[in-house]
Amino acid sequence: MGALSGRRILITGISRGVGFETARLFLAEGAEVFGTARDAGRLEAARARLALESGGRLTVVAGDLRGLELPGGLAAAVAERWGALDVLVNNAGVQVDGSTRGLSDGSEAPLHESMDVNLMAPYRLSLALLPLLRRGREPRIMNVSSGAGTLRDMRLAGIASYRLSKWALNGLTMLLATELDGVVAVNAFDPGWVKTDLGGPNAPGQPRESARAALHLATLPFGETGKLWKNGEAIPF
Repeated sequence: MGALSGRRILITGISRGVGFETARLFLAEGAEVFGTARDAGRLEAARARLALESGGRLTVVAGDLRGLELPGGLAAAVAERWGALDVLVNNAGVQVDGSTRGLSDGSEAPLHESMDVNLMAPYRLSLALLPLLRRGREPRIMNVSSGAGTLRDMRLAGIASYRLSKWALNGLTMLLATELDGVVAVNAFDPGWVKTDLGGPNAPGQPRESARAALHLATLPFGETGKLWKNGEAIPF
């Protein structure tokens, strides 16, 4: 039996990168996985790649988390399949501003998109799935954040919209952890700088390493909540 045997888990952004490798590892550890991604073609390709190891334990639904309808639709689909949820992994995210762009540049578009995808989408989905999480076994929310959104790195220039959105996601993690203490564990997770479409080809790490760190977080004692984790250790927000 795997470390996640029988656990019912929803992962966003599973079509590639950290989300794909996390889904692969969680399936290998016995989890039942509900995956979603925006691009239907990429999602189907990911589903096909995972089919042999899923053992019928993988369900996928394509949809854009920026829309207001998808969270409710996912909640209804999860309720129909399982009637409860054990783990929500808010993995999907974007980095739309360049390495030198700052908030003082005057364009609001990158900030709007960053906040919508990296903050509001996890917030809406967490709220929509909260009734199902309350019925789960040691339920938890895992928000995929970034070291770029820590208080220390907020003093660095560049990727300003991305930094601000991840800093806000860290704040959401802390607030929800306090409000749901003893009911749903809520933690943030820094996957590190890895070779993905977002991280780029020069990143030193691999998505599989991030997936192993995600597995560690998913199997922590239920009482661990309200923290930011990286490589299996809690780090400052």
